[in-house]
Amino acid sequence: MKFNHRKEIQIRFGDIDILGHVNNAVQLSYFDLARLSYFEQFYGDIIRWEDSAVIVAHLEIDFMVPILIKDNIEVLTRITRIGNKSLGLEQQIVDINTREVKTRSTQVMVGYNQRLSTSIPIPEELKSKIMTFENELV
Repeated sequence: MKFNHRKEIQIRFGDIDILGHVNNAVQLSYFDLARLSYFEQFYGDIIRWEDSAVIVAHLEIDFMVPILIKDNIEVLTRITRIGNKSLGLEQQIVDINTREVKTRSTQVMVGYNQRLSTSIPIPEELKSKIMTFENELV
């Protein structure tokens, strides 16, 4: 599967830890920014998260190569699986120039209704939009 979504990330001085690397917790915020950008493609600028949303239920992350302040990076995002109440998401932080994968994450997201505080099926409209965008999902 290929990645159809890219989000370029600007590294800031405050992102750097004492070793000169982008802090691990900051990299999670990079994934968050890209994940939001991914879903904004389907909903436009206004997402009504309180009605029906998908939230992260499980996250795995592999820090493979340190990210340095002068690196040019982007986050690649794709949905790998859609179930009834959950979907699988994969993200990678890659060097724009060398295409080296710096950090990789896999996530399970679940349908959730904030007003009711309960899990819900993934909305059919969202499933349809993801399948059209990804066009490789079965």
